[in-house]
Amino acid sequence: MMKQTSKALLVLVFGLVVSSSANAQATNVAPQFDPYLPGELNERALYALKSEDIPTALILLERAYRLNPNSPDIKSNLEIVRNLDKQKFPIQVSGEVIYLDAAGNPIATEVTGEIPALWPSPKP
Repeated sequence: MMKQTSKALLVLVFGLVVSSSANAQATNVAPQFDPYLPGELNERALYALKSEDIPTALILLERAYRLNPNSPDIKSNLEIVRNLDKQKFPIQVSGEVIYLDAAGNPIATEVTGEIPALWPSPKP
């Protein structure tokens, strides 16, 4: 009787361990989340921040804050990510303007004045 109980208990524990490991999410894959739960949005934002995706983390934390403005964790994380977003260097654009046609091919600058209108000009 004791052997049967210990075997059943061992099978139960083994089943629980196997099922919990099967349900666990991989650490290198983004966790699944419900976009309507602020806590899960906060966790997903931290995952995005870990991947150095600051814009995504900012969007997720702003949504989480709108859903639950009373959470001190979400509020502090949002402040941290906003500061990180402000510290990034602005994008510097240099060079000349290139005009493209509808197919995406470059157009010479002297031709840009000759682009036809979308409708004919009225007759005098």
